[in-house]
Amino acid sequence: MHHLQLTRDEKRALPFILPGVLVTASLIIYPLFYICTMSFCENGIGKAGFAGLKNYKRLFQNPQFTQAVSNTMVWTLSTVLASFIIGFALAMLINRATIRGKGMWRGLVFVAWIIPGVVKATAWKWLFATDGGMANHILQSLHLINEPIPWLTSPQYAMLSVVIVQVWACAPYVMLMMTAGLQQMPKELYESANLDGANWWQKTLHITLPMLKDVSFICVLLLLVWAINEFSLIWIMTSGGQGTTTLSLLVYNQFKVLNLNAASASAMMQLLVTLFFAVLYVKFVIKED
Repeated sequence: MHHLQLTRDEKRALPFILPGVLVTASLIIYPLFYICTMSFCENGIGKAGFAGLKNYKRLFQNPQFTQAVSNTMVWTLSTVLASFIIGFALAMLINRATIRGKGMWRGLVFVAWIIPGVVKATAWKWLFATDGGMANHILQSLHLINEPIPWLTSPQYAMLSVVIVQVWACAPYVMLMMTAGLQQMPKELYESANLDGANWWQKTLHITLPMLKDVSFICVLLLLVWAINEFSLIWIMTSGGQGTTTLSLLVYNQFKVLNLNAASASAMMQLLVTLFFAVLYVKFVIKED
């Protein structure tokens, strides 16, 4: 049997690694274990009786849970796809040789990413206000609409509104990551493609995207995790109303009424949804490789 033997340098590094491992265990592993335990306990504060799958059964029978899962799917897929496509397009545009002041443009676009989430949500809530909102004012000034659009108070537009803000906030991150990848790509590949008569689309499809596969993997995976766990933006803009309640808001609403066991079960389901998307995406990338 092969025994794991640490080198002298690895043994010296253990005292420096151990504090970080303990902090990680106390902040992540223990709360996760506690929430998992709470999801199998009886409802009510202070009760520790084993309830089996009763909390999960009630959760699946709750119509709000079904709607929250559906909203989470729509929210996640739309924000991830739009953020990646727009971010990649911005990176390709700024990276063009004819563009001057690339650093300035990247800095201006990246401002949307570094602004705190609460500030972004509050500012966009004012912009999307039905009466006096800047979005309606601009559209009416351009004669694109005749009446103000109820962006945040109508089920028809509420989800679209929060998706727009999420994409506006996350696309700059994709742009920055893709720009870093584009700057490392060898120009000889494009010169050879030009000699072969390849057009822009062929070069993008067969050279740029394959060379940026590792960067794209990181971007999409992070976008998935951020989208599924996003709370503050949706809560500030719509409070989960008008068909915008996702799993993260459902957990909060249950916790707010001290239904801790149901909230724990919802949180575990949110974790499973996150793992489902992450594992599915990782398997797809590995299969492509």
